[in-house]
Amino acid sequence: MFILSFSINKAFLLLFLIPLLLATTTSSMAQEKQVIINGKVTSFEESLPIEGASITVKGTNKSTGTQADGSFTLSISTSDKILIVSYDGYQAQELKLTKATEYDIILKAAGNLYTAYSGERCCVKYISCIF
Repeated sequence: MFILSFSINKAFLLLFLIPLLLATTTSSMAQEKQVIINGKVTSFEESLPIEGASITVKGTNKSTGTQADGSFTLSISTSDKILIVSYDGYQAQELKLTKATEYDIILKAAGNLYTAYSGERCCVKYISCIF
């Protein structure tokens, strides 16, 4: 009776547990390497840092925002390809990710927008507002 029980347990190990263990080991080995990237976002016109710009890896939920000095840090996978940088009033940029870990990103203003002043419209360079 004990010998029969042992052979069933041995067969169970060979048929079910070992393949399960191999599958778990293989999938954890296939996980992608994570890389930390850093950078700074500045405006093209004034070369000033942009606080609150959105930094997102295209097609993922990986994102961060820039600090007061325009700096950011983001953890990405080696398979991530495109970084999207956006901020209200500026043209969004799509950057191809490379092996670099430092990115200096310059955003151009979306164009001349207008603001109201003394009841008249006057051009104020690259300031956005709602009329």
